[in-house]
Amino acid sequence: MAIRRVCVTGAAGKAGRAAVIELREHGYDVIPTDTEVSRDDADNGVLRADLTDYGQATEVLRGTDAVVHLANIPAPGRLTPAVTFNANVTMNFNVFHAAAALGLQRVAWASSETTLGLPFGGGKEQEPGGAGVAPQYAPVDEEHFPLPNTTYALSKVTSETIAAQIAGWSGIPFTGFRISNIMEPHDYERFGSWQSDPHLRKWNLWGYIDVRDVALACRLGLEADITGANNVIIAAADTVMDRPSRDLLAEVFPATAVKREIIEFETLLAIDGARELLGYEPRHSWRDHV
Repeated sequence: MAIRRVCVTGAAGKAGRAAVIELREHGYDVIPTDTEVSRDDADNGVLRADLTDYGQATEVLRGTDAVVHLANIPAPGRLTPAVTFNANVTMNFNVFHAAAALGLQRVAWASSETTLGLPFGGGKEQEPGGAGVAPQYAPVDEEHFPLPNTTYALSKVTSETIAAQIAGWSGIPFTGFRISNIMEPHDYERFGSWQSDPHLRKWNLWGYIDVRDVALACRLGLEADITGANNVIIAAADTVMDRPSRDLLAEVFPATAVKREIIEFETLLAIDGARELLGYEPRHSWRDHV
């Protein structure tokens, strides 16, 4: 059966709004939902639902074919570590389990680049006991996992495990997106301020992703011919810096092994896995806006 009706959670957020637009432009009937809904969001059909409540999670998925699950506390440092972990894991379990109970055909959801060891080299969001070390190798790929340095990252590692188990029980294909730092076009105005100091953005190997490419990945997660539970890095094809990526590594992380040839400004968060699994190819770069 073809997937036509899709619930998008976190639909009032940056990635959620873009995903709703992308899916509707490609003919999907989208049911958007979020926990905080403004008047404008409500006018655009966004339903209010608290996904930490299993009953509400079930009701927003009822009658849909698939879910693009983007609702979570989006980063460490927003709330206390315990609240972040408990809320994210509860939301993710509820959505995953409800999808299985209702017999949905596909789950695409937001994991995080932080599962790979970020912030590299330490950082203000790192929690006590976090390693804060250099990456083991570069480009960092899906095998550079699990290395959570924050409770937020731990919530995503835990959720990837839950997804794998529920996918196994149900037979539903799950795709988790280890999403890089999301940017909108207006954010590209800030990129010039980072160029003089490579340490400012070392924490995620100078990675980013245009919000429209997040939306593209969400759609591909519904359409790709896949089975089981899969987790892939999605990032832009380049870095935020106007210096060759290999030079950045040599200066900031000289002990990090370089696994293969790195071409000019190529991303150091490898997107080969997403290319192979989903046919993902980023459409946007900050260099097109400056």
